[in-house]
Amino acid sequence: MFKKWKLVLATSALLVGGSVGLAAAKGHRGHGDRKAMKEKFDLNKDGQLDDAERAQMKQAFGAMRAEKKAEMLQKHDANRNGVLDPAERQAMQTARAEARFAKLDTNRDGSISRAELAAGHQGHGRGGMKQRP
Repeated sequence: MFKKWKLVLATSALLVGGSVGLAAAKGHRGHGDRKAMKEKFDLNKDGQLDDAERAQMKQAFGAMRAEKKAEMLQKHDANRNGVLDPAERQAMQTARAEARFAKLDTNRDGSISRAELAAGHQGHGRGGMKQRP
């Protein structure tokens, strides 16, 4: 059981770290393609975001963050005090790791093979892992 948790945590850390590194290398900051964002918020279509457009974008991102926080609290705030206590935060992280592990462990054998890990990397801009000899 402990070995499984170590694998879950290690896999999650690798996937998160790799995704963040890849996004940073591609110039993403977690909100998708810069060109698409500029098109969405460039209301006067001059190719630049002026102060008002930037303020509107900042407000939209703030609303998205608030919505995600509300969803997270609704799901994981067991005592309904509006704050995630350390135990609730740990439970949330555990639930996320278990969900990610379950998604990667496609044959449900309780472990993640290299093939399953490589398949899990597909669609994340990595093209899968190369097989070692």
